[in-house]
Amino acid sequence: MKKKLLAYSVGALCVGAIAYPAWKIIKEKIAYDKDYQEQLDLIVEAIEIRRWNTKNDPAHWNINISIPEEPEYETWDENYSLPRLLFRAIKKGERDFNLYSMNVDGTDIKIIATDEEFGGNVAPFGFVKKPRRSPDGRFIISTAFNNGYYCALYDIKERISYRMAPKPCFVESWGYDEKTALIANNGKTALLNLTDRSLKYFKDIHGYQFEDATEGFFVIKDKNIAVSKIYKDNDYLKSIPGDGEQIVFEMPGFKNPKRQNYLTDECVFGGFYGMSESYFTCDFKQNQSTYNIYDSRNPSKVIGESFGFWVIEPGVWAIQEGTIYRVKRDSEDSDIKKMLYTYDAGKEYDLRVYDDFYISENLKNKIDNIDITSHMPKLPTKQQYKETLLDLLYK
Repeated sequence: MKKKLLAYSVGALCVGAIAYPAWKIIKEKIAYDKDYQEQLDLIVEAIEIRRWNTKNDPAHWNINISIPEEPEYETWDENYSLPRLLFRAIKKGERDFNLYSMNVDGTDIKIIATDEEFGGNVAPFGFVKKPRRSPDGRFIISTAFNNGYYCALYDIKERISYRMAPKPCFVESWGYDEKTALIANNGKTALLNLTDRSLKYFKDIHGYQFEDATEGFFVIKDKNIAVSKIYKDNDYLKSIPGDGEQIVFEMPGFKNPKRQNYLTDECVFGGFYGMSESYFTCDFKQNQSTYNIYDSRNPSKVIGESFGFWVIEPGVWAIQEGTIYRVKRDSEDSDIKKMLYTYDAGKEYDLRVYDDFYISENLKNKIDNIDITSHMPKLPTKQQYKETLLDLLYK
């Protein structure tokens, strides 16, 4: 389904016919319009006729995706026009999941690795303990399962999987230089070097006292620091100047530690960047949908509110547990205040979408200016809403 077709003019249809038959473009647009109206019918019926929801409640919309029977493999350093999401999917009746990527609007689906190539099934752990793609796009770090859980590093370029350590793992934070990752593995923090694929635990780098004094790390690149919550009072902690419940290190190298209450109380265990590292949220809660947004340049300052945990665009777009959250702009002519977009691969596949954005190199310098609005199913106008209600009442 080509959502971008809604923006095409008649002139574009004629010009594009040389490269792509006009009748196919028109056919796809008709199919999209039909699907759009069917979903709008459900929303208006739920609000106006069945009274299950109100216009202030989040409305639900399916983004129908089509997984190719023989998808292309993704090239790790390819340039894209939109941010990418990871998802895993399994064809019903089969045993193993494959790992895929797609544009945030559900288009351009490519395979990252089969279950066999990855070395095991990508584990479907929670909001933080998810697969993470390295900033340069080359590596996937995830817990995997194959006769037990283990920490996996998958090289997309070489299509090689590495068992880094036994037991589950997840990325606490990307390192200062983006060539390293801080990994939580079986209750211990380790430094994973993506260049030589070495894994070193902090107790071996900085000593047991350092490891016992710290609990979790959050790297704030705009400030060249890493922040940890204090875990235990020991001789190492006593040697650090200042007071407070957090330790602030200069990066790289965790140098010149100071004790202070640098992050707010809700961020004592660190923050989580969304699509941009200019802002972050903290303190995920399973049944919560609204979160404070903090400025990376002034990490104690709340700059807004996000409807959804992982921020795409402050105050407008976010993602949480595989669902895209959207808030109406004041300038938009719609009765719908909020929308939740979920991805649906149809009856043939089961899938899970991960809250992990990959930004290709060509988009990094303009990430704060990317607006995904024109690529996602639009909010219905007030006129569309009214006409749909009349059609439902008098059909």
